[in-house]
This record gives sequence, structure tokens and C-alpha cells, in this order.
Amino acid sequence: MDSIDLRPAVGLEVVFTAISVRGTAFFRENNAAVYPSVTDGIGVASANIGDTIAEDIVLKCHVKSDNTSQSSVSLTFRAATGKFEITNASNINATFSPGEPTIAWGGAEFVIDTQGGSGDVEWSINNIVSEITIREGAQQNAYVIIGEDPRKEVRITARDRVTGESDMYTFYLRYFIRSDRQKHKYSDAVASFGSYMLPVAVYDQLYSQWRNLAMYFIWSTAIDETYWTKDLGVFNFNSIDGVPLIEGDKTPRASSRIVFDVRTGTKSSSSTSSKYKKYFMYSLP
Repeated sequence: MDSIDLRPAVGLEVVFTAISVRGTAFFRENNAAVYPSVTDGIGVASANIGDTIAEDIVLKCHVKSDNTSQSSVSLTFRAATGKFEITNASNINATFSPGEPTIAWGGAEFVIDTQGGSGDVEWSINNIVSEITIREGAQQNAYVIIGEDPRKEVRITARDRVTGESDMYTFYLRYFIRSDRQKHKYSDAVASFGSYMLPVAVYDQLYSQWRNLAMYFIWSTAIDETYWTKDLGVFNFNSIDGVPLIEGDKTPRASSRIVFDVRTGTKSSSSTSSKYKKYFMYSLP
């Protein structure tokens, strides 16, 4: 800009200089570290700069007729990388399929990994304030902690702060499971949460996605016994609490329930007699 009348300085000769440690920075217009130019009709001079290595450089510009009228700026060239994207989501036991988890509990935690880009990743979540939190990791990943049931689809966005690329991971919890992690008679469990107790199919889903629950601290003190399910059990032995059965009889009986081992995912049957106490889980609507 002209210092007298403040109009754009048109046709002014300027010189761009690229200063790098190894002298590898260059201007694409002339493939050199120094590039002379002339301001255009609106007083702007431009140059395209590149480098053959990843480094920090200094770019200077001065008026050709006056070396004291110069300005400088620092630039960073980063190594070329692949496309920035989310690669997977996993817990300490298993890798989720896309869209999982569909079942979790208060305190459940998993990690989302990314690859490519600059490695400088910013994480955000859709309009969920307290139910889900994100903690940024050191390996361009993030830890997702589920505090409460969000009751809607969760959309987590990873954005590369340098390249501007972004990717999204989504999941929706169909079941938010709860348990006091205490042993109960089946009748007491039914009296408390009968219609909300988990069926075998939901326990199967839980095990498929999270595997051995003994590996998670919140469940680690409640794995010495199986868990009641709401499904009728099948017995294959001679009697249930003294009531004779036909050898090999596999008829489902109201006096028995399928029980689930959360460490191994195996299922068996148990009498609902008051002498048996087990854990149970439930999910509220």
C-alpha cells in the first residue's frame, strides 16, 4: 500500500526468500530459494513454495528497492501421509464391528483408532453433554467412556487439525445394562426387575462384543457365579430338587432357568429353588 495516499502499491518489485536449514525449500515458479515478483493491480504479490523434506522454514519478503522494508513468517512442512480415517473401535478384549457397541453399561470404555493425516487430531461428539465423554489419546486415538444411556445415536467426529480431513464413528445402544452385582434368589430377581431381566440372546450379544467381563474392573468382583436369564432352562438329569424326571428328558421347565457365564459365554440350566443364588442383569426401557 502506498504510504502517501494509502492506495494499493501497484507494480512494486518485491523479493521472496525461503530460508531452510538444508536449503531444500524452493519457489515453484523458478525452482530457486529466491523469487522476484511484482505486485498486481490490487497491490498483491504471491508465490508458491515447496520443500523436499519435512521441516520448519522462514519465508521473507522485502521491497527490492528497500531491504529494510521486509516481513517474515514461519512455515512448517510435514511429511506426506496417507488419507486420514478412523480404522477401528475396540475394547480390551475385542474389536467392534461397525456400529458397535449396541450394548454397554455405566463405566464401559473403548478406544477409537485413526491412521494417516498429520497425527494432530481433534475429537468432538454430537449434542451429548454428559452421557458420553471422550479423552484424547497419545497415538492419534481417543478413549470413549460411557457414563449413562444416551438414548440416541452417538456420532463421534475425528478431525485432522492440519489437513482438515475428518471421519466419523457412530453407534447406538439398544441395551444399557445394569446390575447391583449381588447374588439373589431367582424369585427375588423377578420380583424386582422381572420383565426387564435379560434374555439369553442379549447376554450372547454382550459377550460377542465385550467378551470376558472379568477383564473389566466393574464386573471383576461378580464373576464367581453365573447370571440368571429370563429364559426357561432345560434339565438332562434324573431329578430337580427331588422331583423324578424321565432319563434324558430335555423339556423346558418353569422351575429352571438358563444361566450365563459372563467369563466364557457358556450357557447351562439351573433350578430356581431358593437355595440357589446368582447374579442378574436388567435393562430398563
